Amino acid sequence: MLSDNHIQKLFDTQDHGRMIACLAENGTAMPLALQARLTQPVAAAGLGLRRLVELTYGPTPLSHDMADALMAAQSPDGAFQGTCDRDPLATATAAAGLAAVLRESPGNQGFAAGRGLSGGLEQGDPRISRLADALDRALASLATMQMEDGLFCHGDDRTLEDRALTSAFVLLLLARLPGFREAIRFADLMTWFDERADRLDDDTLQLYHMASLDDPSRHPASPAYEPVAA
Repeated sequence: MLSDNHIQKLFDTQDHGRMIACLAENGTAMPLALQARLTQPVAAAGLGLRRLVELTYGPTPLSHDMADALMAAQSPDGAFQGTCDRDPLATATAAAGLAAVLRESPGNQGFAAGRGLSGGLEQGDPRISRLADALDRALASLATMQMEDGLFCHGDDRTLEDRALTSAFVLLLLARLPGFREAIRFADLMTWFDERADRLDDDTLQLYHMASLDDPSRHPASPAYEPVAA
């Protein structure tokens, strides 16, 4: 079991490789083909932060520190650098971590995980406003990384299969966020996978099926990230 204390130690020692390995061992769907690309500071912090919020059921001093580290690493255009510049994997993992903290932040009324968040945020809480702005900019940046066919492209992708795996993982992390679905060409991305489902490799197909379960347009009974009650 990956505890909050263990996440603290891995974050403090910047042991990115071990963070990714422990998350994979503890249930984070992460094919081996992606783990090397995720063994870098932003992805380790983003995925670790996402898991930490799940464990603690809300923000903690550690989650604030990890979120601050992510925001400090964000480029002016909203992107995050990983194993390549403007890395969709790094940007998606950072967005997933920031969204997790935002969703559970006290005083955050009306969080819908997407653009235009400020109208639903409690006035006078600069931390929430900073988180919301960082998330909005990350999602907007992800939209610019989407290719004509709807897939994302990581700098280390060499084949269409590589791009599909990258895109399926991005979907797995963010499909439930309304702001993600609004920021990117979501229908194009889903259509690409739907039309080729019988030709996807096992890892990509598994990620896509898991992401599809988090798409409320396909599963209306599946809970989306609705506004947090006051």
